[in-house]
Amino acid sequence: HKDAFELAKVLHRDLGVGNIVIYKGKGYLIDWDLAKLVNIHGPRQTTRTGTWQFMSVYLVEHKYAIYLVKDDLESSFYIVLWTTLKYKET
Repeated sequence: HKDAFELAKVLHRDLGVGNIVIYKGKGYLIDWDLAKLVNIHGPRQTTRTGTWQFMSVYLVEHKYAIYLVKDDLESSFYIVLWTTLKYKET
């Protein structure tokens, strides 16, 4: 995610557990169909994009907010939290 943002200037915009694949001990982001170049302004589509369960609180509460890298980072946090709670023995 860091390389995609810093080197390619792309936001994924649909982070969720179904869009991460672990292969030979490395994690890969897949399903880039909702991705957007950072330098393109304005909406790519009229409806909100992303996996609702992992979307940033700000985007959920503000229908017309611009998607920023901090929103992808917040989604990453929710993915780690969800995965930890789901697979941790209780």
